[in-house]
Amino acid sequence: MQSNTFVTLSRSQFQQPTPQLEEQIFTASQHILPNLNEAVSLFEQHARSKTEMVRKIELLIWLLGLLLLFIEAKFIFRPMAREIAEALDKLEAARKLADDALHSKSRFLARVSHELRTPLQAIQGYLDEYLSNKDTQQLQHVKSAANQLDVLLYSVQDFNHLSEQEVVIERHQVALREVIKSACIAFQLTAHKKSLAFNLALSNELDVTCYCDGKRVGWLISELVNNAIKFTERGSIQVFADLVVDEDTPYLEFVVEDTGPRFDYQQLREAVHSEHFQGTQLGLKRCQLLTSALGGRLGFIAREPTGTRATLRIPIEIDNQQVPARKVEQVSARILLVEDNLLNARVIEKMLQPVAKLVTHVEHGEGALEVYEVGKFDIVLMDLNMPVMDGFEATERLRALDPAVPILVVTANTNAEDLDKVYALGATAHLYKPLQPDVLHSKVALLLNECGDLVSS
Repeated sequence: MQSNTFVTLSRSQFQQPTPQLEEQIFTASQHILPNLNEAVSLFEQHARSKTEMVRKIELLIWLLGLLLLFIEAKFIFRPMAREIAEALDKLEAARKLADDALHSKSRFLARVSHELRTPLQAIQGYLDEYLSNKDTQQLQHVKSAANQLDVLLYSVQDFNHLSEQEVVIERHQVALREVIKSACIAFQLTAHKKSLAFNLALSNELDVTCYCDGKRVGWLISELVNNAIKFTERGSIQVFADLVVDEDTPYLEFVVEDTGPRFDYQQLREAVHSEHFQGTQLGLKRCQLLTSALGGRLGFIAREPTGTRATLRIPIEIDNQQVPARKVEQVSARILLVEDNLLNARVIEKMLQPVAKLVTHVEHGEGALEVYEVGKFDIVLMDLNMPVMDGFEATERLRALDPAVPILVVTANTNAEDLDKVYALGATAHLYKPLQPDVLHSKVALLLNECGDLVSS
């Protein structure tokens, strides 16, 4: 109101100046100036309150920003950093594990290579002796050493799958004396090269046929003999084996005595990690595991004044059954042999002579189908890994052609999944290479006996 009056008087003064208007303007200005001063103060106070509010809002935003940074650091960046650190630790552990595995693999292969030389050396040595003096007994030693080589190869493969949950004990019909003899004979030359006396005493009670896991029993025996030789530098190795009966249960009792240092578990544990290449390093732990799985016992006793006595007891089942009605000598079968390796085929053909009227050999599954469609056969021996058509497809198609013919898979492939697959496709039975003549004869006779009369008879 006062401002409007002052403005009106000022305009009138500009239009028609008079002393009265000038005095009125002066008086109005004296009244309006304090009000204006108060208005300016109020404006400044309001502006300061707004500025203070903005500062508080800025401070709040800044504090919220700090809080967000703290939350990110605590719940995002720190876990991320921890995950990165853990990932780096895992990568480092994986790298170390890979390095250790590579180193262990190299050591293992070196030890296996060294250990395989024992039976190979025995084969070569006994063959040299045979060529020199024509003593056929040396050929028996060659055969035993070859069997031991087979056991070692089996144990290496078995080691890849072995755990307490995966021990699957097999039962085969074996000659007990031959299992023991084959496991020990290859180490005679090794002992003699160290100037150690090697004495092997086998009881006449061992001349029996029994059911057991022959290869694993053979490996246990060879491991005990090998350890005795390995830790003995002078003196002798005494090996005893007998068939004993305990509470109506027959046991194989196998004892190895040496004149080396007295038994020391710590020494054996350290030997497992040593760099020398004696022993496949499948080790005492595996011996104890297999012995337990076989239902047996393995013990060590320190001898006086030096040496160790190792005693292995394994329950066995003696075969007291009569010879089957169809004897091997009476079998004269038409056999189809499907085998791509010509050398293997010739060896198997030779083995089959006692039970074969005719052996027809083809090199792959497609050839087997062509031959089978024009001829009749009593039994088919089928390899699995072959060119053109493998044994899996050939087995399936042969089974479609003839639902009754026995198909005996003869293979070096011990993969359980592959065997399950070929059985699902129609296989009747299987044998692993290398074949033993008596086992092959028995299996062929058994399959022919179970699957019906000979078509050629």
